Formats: sequence, structure tokens, C-alpha cells
Amino acid sequence: MSVVTVAFCLRDMKVGGVESVFIRTLENLLKFKDIKIKFISYVKIKEPLYENWFRKHPEIETNVLYPCKWLGTNLNHFFLVRLFQHPLRDFYRWFKRVFINKKYFKDVDIFIDYYNFSFYEELKKIQKPKITWWHSSVDVFISGDYINYMKNYDKLVALTDGFIKEFNNKWPEYKDKIIRIYNPIDIKDIYKKAKVADKPKEKKYFVCLSRLYADKDINTLINAFNDFWLENQKPEVTLFIIGDGSFAKRYKEYANSLPVKNNIIFTGTMPNPFGYMKNSIANILSSRSEGLPTVLIEANALNIFNISSDCRNGPSEILLNGKAGFLFEPGNVYQLKKCLSIVWNKKVDTRKMVKKAYDSLNRFDANKITKQIIKLIRSYK
Repeated sequence: MSVVTVAFCLRDMKVGGVESVFIRTLENLLKFKDIKIKFISYVKIKEPLYENWFRKHPEIETNVLYPCKWLGTNLNHFFLVRLFQHPLRDFYRWFKRVFINKKYFKDVDIFIDYYNFSFYEELKKIQKPKITWWHSSVDVFISGDYINYMKNYDKLVALTDGFIKEFNNKWPEYKDKIIRIYNPIDIKDIYKKAKVADKPKEKKYFVCLSRLYADKDINTLINAFNDFWLENQKPEVTLFIIGDGSFAKRYKEYANSLPVKNNIIFTGTMPNPFGYMKNSIANILSSRSEGLPTVLIEANALNIFNISSDCRNGPSEILLNGKAGFLFEPGNVYQLKKCLSIVWNKKVDTRKMVKKAYDSLNRFDANKITKQIIKLIRSYK
């Protein structure tokens, strides 16, 4: 049996949807003895959740390209300091690429650039099969002119049929280079984690699991929840916002400026948020841009109702164009407030929509998705 060495490349490991899907993918690939896995990152893994996971899997060789912490992926927030750090970091990475990092790319048969061409500079001169995963919307792909990177990759893995359709309409010359593979999900594992997870003491609450970045548009959620709360005579209901990120402080300060401030709780990052999700009234996604938001699929697996912005391309595909959950126009506070009120006042039978969502989960089955990934990898042996 010939063994193929696959190098997965991901800049860093933070608690988020991409990273959780990545770990789930690796766990399934480790079951195949003809696949040897290497992991190449920009910076050292700092998140204890993933640090412990890789420690438990020494069979995966890990390599760090740019170990200098001060020039890592999280630069200083102060503008003047960043002005100095950016060019210094660019030079540091160039020097490492040219003179040092080549050793990490030896003895690799296939490279998987797992997030949006992020290893383009490192891989562009390597004459080996290269596959990239695209985790964002088609809008981001177009605005960033990422089509210019396609000639240097053998395959682009998209997460939705909607992305594939729009991509092929715009760039038909690359239609043989693109394939759709959904993010994998293990329903049994999610239920198992939900049973042992911490639960809030509050009985009635909405939940939002998200990185706290600008594109997640948490302000729209905060405004909508505030308007909903006032319109419904200030009910005893809480909004839990689970996650962290560079916009965390701004979102917290904004929430604290509103009448509903005591009913919004920022929990920070949770290694296992499924206890909060499992007992919520609904899970809310307010993003302006997404690829295939795993959090919606995880909520479906726990039979939790989803309310999501209809950003391209993933939410509508997951929620069956609104038949398996509510969709609202991105940034539309009024529409989101209306969705919250409808669910809170039980004006629709959400159970039927939840069942429809749950019944559609087979397309994301981990075993099914893993077979597709293995088939793709073996096609380059």
C-alpha cells in the first residue's frame, strides 16, 4: 500500500468554525492508513483546546514557519505600532521563505492550503499538487481578485453549490478546477458534547456563537435585540454572545450604551458551547459574509431553530431557502427584530422547520464528506 503525505496549511488555530471543521476533518482522515498528515502553520498553536489535541496526536508532524511572536498573525492594535510592524513582518516572512522554510515542504506529495489561498506566497514555486479550500463568500472572492491565484492551484474546494454556480458563470474556463465539498459534521459527537457542557442558569435566552470581528456585524444583532426587548415590554430574556475577537471591546461598549445592556452577556470563548446552544430559544447569525457557517449546521443537529442573515452563500443553502429557518437581509435591524418577536411570541410552528432542517443533515455527514476528501487526495497519487 503506497502512502501519500498530505501537508495541511493553516495560518493559526483560533477557536472558530474553520478550525473546528479542520480538526473534525483531520480526525476522520487519521482513520486511513495510506494517508500521512503534516500540519504547517504560520505561528505556534496557543489555544489550549487545539494544543492539547495535537499533543494527543503525535502522528501528525507539526511545523511552524514564523515563530517570532511579535511578528505573528495578531499585530498590535495601536496604529503607529502596526505601521512599523507590517513592513518588518513582510521582510521577516520573505527572508524565512527564501532561506529557511524550504525544509518544511520536502517529502510532501500534496499540499492543502486550507483557508482562502493564505499560503499562496509559500507554495507558488512548489511544483507539487496544490488544493485550496475557500471558506468565504463569492463576494469576498471577487473583491479580492483571488481568481488571479487559480493558475497556481490544481483544485479549489468550495463549500456551497451557490458558490460553484456563480463561479462557473463568471469564470467558465476554470470549471474543471472547482469542486464542492460540504463541511463535515458528526451529530453523535455534538450530542455527546452537549450533554457534558456547561449550561446557563437563565431559562429563556437566545444565543449567538461567533468570532467578534467586523464582518460578523454583531451591532445589527445588538440593535435588533434591544428593539425586540423594548417592543415586547422588556421580557426576562437574555442574549448570550459567545466568542472573542478584535471587535469584542467595541461590541461590548456599544451594548452597554443601550437600555437592554443588562440582558446581553458576552461570555468570551467557550471550548464547548453546545450546552448553551442546546437549550436556547434560537441560534442567531448576523454576518455580512460567510462561506458555509458551521454554527447553523450544529444548531440543526441539536434541533435548535436558526435565525440567520441571508448573506452569500451558505445560510440559504443550509436553511433550504428559508424553509428550515428564518433568513433576514444582512444589516436589516427591523427584519431581525421581527424574526425575534415571531419566535418569542410563538407565531409560527418552528418545530416543523427544525425537523426539516434536521432531516436534511445527511448531506453534511462526516463519513460521507471524508470519502469525498479521500477521493480527491487519492486522485493525485
